[in-house]
Amino acid sequence: MKLIRLLVLCVIFMSLEGCVKGDNRTCSTKISPMSLKPRVVPNDLFYNQQYYFDTMMVLKAWEFTKGSPDCLIGVIERGIDANQPDLKNNVQEVHRLDGMEHPTDPRFNTHGTQISGIIAAEADNEIGIAGLAPDCKLVVARIGTHRLKRGNLEDQLKWNDLFGQKVSQSIKYLVDKGCKVINFSQGYTSTIRSAFEYAIENDVVIVVASGNGNRESQAYLPDDVLLVGGVDKKDNRYQDGLLKTILKGFKRQGSNYGESLDVVAPMCDLILCYPVGYATDAKVTDWDLSQIREDKRVQRKLFMKTSGEGTSYAAPMATSLVALIRSLRPDLDAKTVIEIVQKGADDLGKKDWDKYTGYGRLNFYKSLKLAKSWPIH
Repeated sequence: MKLIRLLVLCVIFMSLEGCVKGDNRTCSTKISPMSLKPRVVPNDLFYNQQYYFDTMMVLKAWEFTKGSPDCLIGVIERGIDANQPDLKNNVQEVHRLDGMEHPTDPRFNTHGTQISGIIAAEADNEIGIAGLAPDCKLVVARIGTHRLKRGNLEDQLKWNDLFGQKVSQSIKYLVDKGCKVINFSQGYTSTIRSAFEYAIENDVVIVVASGNGNRESQAYLPDDVLLVGGVDKKDNRYQDGLLKTILKGFKRQGSNYGESLDVVAPMCDLILCYPVGYATDAKVTDWDLSQIREDKRVQRKLFMKTSGEGTSYAAPMATSLVALIRSLRPDLDAKTVIEIVQKGADDLGKKDWDKYTGYGRLNFYKSLKLAKSWPIH
């Protein structure tokens, strides 16, 4: 009996040895096709700093889809640099709102460039970062600004009214343009509600940042809006540490929470796209991709780790996930897509939903897997 066992072990050993040496004999040890299939890592220069790809299982989700150019993503921002090298091929249109000022100062375009990059920076072009939905296209509604003074309550109310008008016009434009999801990383006012309802009626998912006041917030949003809060790298609801709180004059910022909150996503320690001219020579706009690839110094000024944090950065992650779901399953309506995002999230707090982290932190793979198997209506 011992001799038989010894012979069996020898046969197994010889079989495995053949596999290791790479000879042409058939290996008797079966390996599943999934384990043989390597997960392709994007070659973007700063991809290794995009920790949230691992946290949210993005690469595995990309085995389902990286998005579709037919799935238009709307972005509402004060400004954007559509010529940023990592963005220019994925920004289909920038729509400027009439009656507003649109400064050329790169600093004015920073926030919109950062948000757009999280969603749709080109992947695998050897520069910068990888967007979460890199095969989708963006339509950006550029609100701009106005010289209206905001020094007193009356002027502030006038500004809020003007801002609400322009956001409402933006939403209607993006909906009529055919966008399937709209990212709104700006301050919410009650004057925008009817525009949100118009989008919902037209089967568009509206994604809204919860805000950074570190308080329980009643956003008074329509029910079918996707409200997104933020977490740190350890999946805790984000709050400023003691030092930052002191530096900000003891005004502690953090992710807003409350009964309207749906999900959370990373909102800090992010490497982001910056406008050309923010820290680089404006001539970079005329460079071709090969020149930018070769000049790592320039890349380090076009893509930087932000010193700030905000739910503004969490919202576009959810927007990206919605876009991937709608690319994979264009037959699903907006309400179902939101349900899939909620059910696919990794629960962080109390079981199921809680007011601090909603249904949990986004998980791209679980949500895409769920979407793929969702019944056809």
